[in-house]
Amino acid sequence: MNAETTLKHWQTSLKPKFRYDFLPAEDTIFQFRLQRDFDCYLEANSSSYEFLLGHHEAPTLTLYLPDASTLFNILSGDIDGMEAFMAGDYRADGNIILSQLLLYLFQKPHDISKHQVID
Repeated sequence: MNAETTLKHWQTSLKPKFRYDFLPAEDTIFQFRLQRDFDCYLEANSSSYEFLLGHHEAPTLTLYLPDASTLFNILSGDIDGMEAFMAGDYRADGNIILSQLLLYLFQKPHDISKHQVID
């Protein structure tokens, strides 16, 4: 899959899991720097989200990951984000609280225990 097709797939497949109640009304920008793949970012707020190709000029948080597969597996919950972080599979620069929030942003409420992130 090319980058645009991959992002469209993520947009569609993660939609049923998106937790709108986790984000504020204003946009939060999660920039993803992928060592072996394309760079992209997630623009999200309390009512919508969109994966976009490239670099945002003022991201709220930047995450560095090895590849698109690792990113998708963390977002979908197939890889435990905390374990991946502790193993050095990714790092985050910026608002670290938001990096923790991102780990649960696309997980259905019954898939996780009760978590509350306060910034």
